[in-house]
Amino acid sequence: MKYNQEYLNWKASINSPTVFGGKSNNTQKKYGYDWVDCLNFILIGNAEVTDGLLSTEEMAKIQEINEITFAHWVGDGMPYASDEPNKKLKIAHDWYFSIIDNNPDDQINLKVQEEMTKVVKFLKSQDWFNPTFANSIINWLVEIANSDGNIIANEKGSINSLAEFFEVKKPFN
Repeated sequence: MKYNQEYLNWKASINSPTVFGGKSNNTQKKYGYDWVDCLNFILIGNAEVTDGLLSTEEMAKIQEINEITFAHWVGDGMPYASDEPNKKLKIAHDWYFSIIDNNPDDQINLKVQEEMTKVVKFLKSQDWFNPTFANSIINWLVEIANSDGNIIANEKGSINSLAEFFEVKKPFN
């Protein structure tokens, strides 16, 4: 058992603003974000963009999923501070909402879609990306969509589109 080097780099970077947020040369990062940030971006983005609302229930489910992926990212069985998963999730949250806050209303949907496309392509291009992980993402998105008790057509369509892109079975007919 040992710590993942990316976790150690991230932990060091949260105390070093000159490195954090995109200045790293790490090949596992895209625009300064690693795969955990990208996954969280997808989870938040899909939950919010499909109905324009990130409900408390959806955010709670995203936090639960983040805890699971964060623990694996740190290194199986390795301890970490209790506030670190939320710090990691905040990166994706702030990233996503910076697009909304920093673009004119008539450009937001286009800009979110452009960033989402980059993120899913980045994840899919990773050497370790496989159908099992793709299915996990799709299943998590379904859980998030169901968490507020109101899964809508936009959510189903978005999840199905992503499943198609990841080349896994679509969860909705």
